[in-house]
Amino acid sequence: MKKVLKIFLITILVIIVLILGSAIVIPIVFKPQLLELAKKEINKNVKAKVEFSDFKVSVLKGFPDVYIGLMDLSIVGVDEFEGQTLVAFDEFSVRVDIKSVIGMENIQVNSILLSNPVMAAIVTPEGKANWDIFISEWEEEEEVVEEAEGELMSMKVALEKFEIRNANISYNDGQAGMKADIASLNFMLTGNMGLDYTELQIDTKISGLDFIMDGMRYIRNANVGFNAGIGADLVNSVYTFNDNHFSINEIMLNFAGAVKMPDDNIDVDLVFSTSRTEFKSLLSMVPAIYMKDFEGLQTSGNLSLNGWVKGLVTETALPSVGIDLAVDNARFQYPDLPKSVEKIAIKTKVFYDGTNDDKTTVDISKFHFELANNPFDITLSVRTPMSDMEVTGKFMGVIDFSSLADVIPLDDMSITGKLESNLEFGGLMSYIEKEQYEKFKADGSLKLRNFELESPDFPQGVKILETDMNFSPKYVQLASFDARMGASDIQLDGRLENFIPYVFNDQTIKGTLNLRSTLIDLNEFMEGETEETEEVQDTIPMSVIEVPKNIDFVLSSNIRKVKFDKLNIDDIQGKIVVRDGKVMMDKLGMNLLKGSMNLSGEYNTQNVEEPKIDFAMDIKEFDIPTAFNSLSMLEKMAPQVKNITGRVSTKLALNSLLDKQMSPVLNSLYANGMLGCKSIAIVNAPTFTKIGDLLKNDAISNPRLKDFAAHLEVKEGRIYIKPFDTEFSGIKMNFGGDIGIDQTIDYKIKMEMPRSKLGPASQALESVNAFAASKGISIGQSDVVKINFLVTGSATNPKVKMDMGDAAQSVKEQVKEQVKEKIEETVDKAKEEARQRAKAQADKLIQDAEKQANAIRAEARKAADVVRKEAEANAKKVEKEAKGKGVIAERAAKAAADKIRSEGEKSAKKIINEADAKAKGIIDKAKAEAAKIENL
Repeated sequence: MKKVLKIFLITILVIIVLILGSAIVIPIVFKPQLLELAKKEINKNVKAKVEFSDFKVSVLKGFPDVYIGLMDLSIVGVDEFEGQTLVAFDEFSVRVDIKSVIGMENIQVNSILLSNPVMAAIVTPEGKANWDIFISEWEEEEEVVEEAEGELMSMKVALEKFEIRNANISYNDGQAGMKADIASLNFMLTGNMGLDYTELQIDTKISGLDFIMDGMRYIRNANVGFNAGIGADLVNSVYTFNDNHFSINEIMLNFAGAVKMPDDNIDVDLVFSTSRTEFKSLLSMVPAIYMKDFEGLQTSGNLSLNGWVKGLVTETALPSVGIDLAVDNARFQYPDLPKSVEKIAIKTKVFYDGTNDDKTTVDISKFHFELANNPFDITLSVRTPMSDMEVTGKFMGVIDFSSLADVIPLDDMSITGKLESNLEFGGLMSYIEKEQYEKFKADGSLKLRNFELESPDFPQGVKILETDMNFSPKYVQLASFDARMGASDIQLDGRLENFIPYVFNDQTIKGTLNLRSTLIDLNEFMEGETEETEEVQDTIPMSVIEVPKNIDFVLSSNIRKVKFDKLNIDDIQGKIVVRDGKVMMDKLGMNLLKGSMNLSGEYNTQNVEEPKIDFAMDIKEFDIPTAFNSLSMLEKMAPQVKNITGRVSTKLALNSLLDKQMSPVLNSLYANGMLGCKSIAIVNAPTFTKIGDLLKNDAISNPRLKDFAAHLEVKEGRIYIKPFDTEFSGIKMNFGGDIGIDQTIDYKIKMEMPRSKLGPASQALESVNAFAASKGISIGQSDVVKINFLVTGSATNPKVKMDMGDAAQSVKEQVKEQVKEKIEETVDKAKEEARQRAKAQADKLIQDAEKQANAIRAEARKAADVVRKEAEANAKKVEKEAKGKGVIAERAAKAAADKIRSEGEKSAKKIINEADAKAKGIIDKAKAEAAKIENL
């Protein structure tokens, strides 16, 4: 980042010098060509799209200075940042003293203006930054850059004014879990920076500041101001704070001290204290209070807030910080509301050690308030947070949520219920980890009764009829939990372990719980659910539900009904394990689609960008029309199923990636299993309708198949059905082939039917019989005729080719048998033997290929599992090594570990995909060779 800044400054100085040197002739004659050339050269050296509308140089506009302006610049990302704006502004201009330019020494830049800039800084979860846009040539030419820098920096630049108008800045760090937004930033810096010592004046205003970290919003739409007079020793890089004020909402702080930057490190030594002692200023930091009628809020009580910042800012350390906050005998009340919060008292000390995170301490020795005459007290002490956190605390009192509406304007929210807390705890986290429970104090209970919440975020409403939690050092007994969310209800009881380390140290909470429900309606929690959208859409869109990695729950479940999209599931019973970012099921029984299913497998969100499922299903007697109408995936994969009625049973193994709407990524879907039916009816299916039309037989157009079992495999976007035997209406049929997501089909159908069912197609055989009779030869007619059908095209518009070669050949053989019985008998026998040998050889070729392909797939999956396990082991090793080394180290380790896991998953997928491709090639080649052998 430092090198980028240097390059930027050098570039600006070069532009200033070159343009001023030829400011009379070149801009007039060659301006359009120069603009295009500049854009072309800039875009050649950055991994981004750079545009600007104009580059202006004017003596008149800046007189007596020279005005230089770059207009309407935008820098837009490419590749994974395609279409995302990094920087854009209306105007970047400088005003330069013309005399200093003519002399080419002591160049005096009087002012710099940046108007309406928009900046969006993004860091991906993998750690890639969108501002890293300079190509490697810059790095290769580092020596040249430094040499040019030395020559240019020998000239003195005397800046008197730097202004930013109406900037909007966003920062989104997916790796660190941080997000910040700055709205309408105005900044003014004045002072003569060409002197060795100068007085700088800084005026900054921000209309809206938001800050979120790890999913928690710490600052919401805050007003920020900073006005400072700073004594600047520019030779020694020492900046002394004189008269200055910092404000965030209504909190006003005064700073005193100095910041020194003699080298790459920054030495900070500051003290601060609030200039306002009214309790109301502290309330301005509470979004729920500050955003609603804050000006009319009535308060009393005293506030004391002071602290210090001292130490070096280096690559491995930050300054230490101390903060003391005290509130005495405070209260607040809205003028239009009947009740107040009384007797507020706070005593808090926070110390952060910038060189050793483990020495950080938090002491809330007193936090007291009374809401609706119900007192509540909190104390909390934290020591050694990195090595072995010691935490001591107390939560005592009653909160009547019904009184909140009498204290704070809730607008479109309603809340009722009562919380009773009587909880004390204290000790080292290692006591719990080592199961030395007698050394850790945890005693008391939490009780919640008749809690109800309705808000725009929970339009269906949340009701908790009762919750009872009893604390002990070893575990928390969840004696009862009875909740309602819309039409859904959930009851839980059981035991929670490692609860306090989970709350205070982000460790894994373990639980053995009983889950009961009469109804869970998942449709109420899906995105986009409104009456209007339900009329338009067949399905309700979802978003990925991430499973927390720090939860380890074993749930014994008994759920009477679950509604999901158009699917109703009844009587779910069995074990559900939530662990390490996965939900796992072991023979979970349920009734659905007018049948039943046992489900084993997992839903995995360890990589939330690529969630996946891996299930083994034992399905009995699913009703096919009900399944088609309830399962969107079936409608996409096999729309022709709408033409089938009956019931189906199957044992199926299935795995797939999921998209952002929780639907399978069809090209990644793999399934393998046996499909069995006792009886199904196929009505108006285009394939059988066309075959029936050819043979003029309605029984074939709408067949009812009996007692069959078929092996099917789904891979690479196609469903493969191995040939299977069945019969209908006295007709024997062998059916096999495949169908794709694109609905292209490739079926081979063999039928053996009574001659009476052949229809007009029997005329060809009758003509042969008549010709033989005219020659005095008598041919016996077979009662059964064999016909093959090759079906291609699409499922909705199939192309059917009928092959009666077997039937005609049968008549021909009878003729030959009458003429040359003995010779033909020998020939037939030889042909049959040859055919059998060829068929056996072809079948063996395909079987051997399938065995080889399955072995390749199996070895690939083993290898992929090894890669995943190695990646997970390496990731955990990185995280373990960073444990206790500080927040910065742990966040960096977590990012590195996540990247190791991601790269491991990519490598594993590559191995599997390559193996699948190789296996497919082997099988396809074997099928082609088998076809050649059978056709010899």
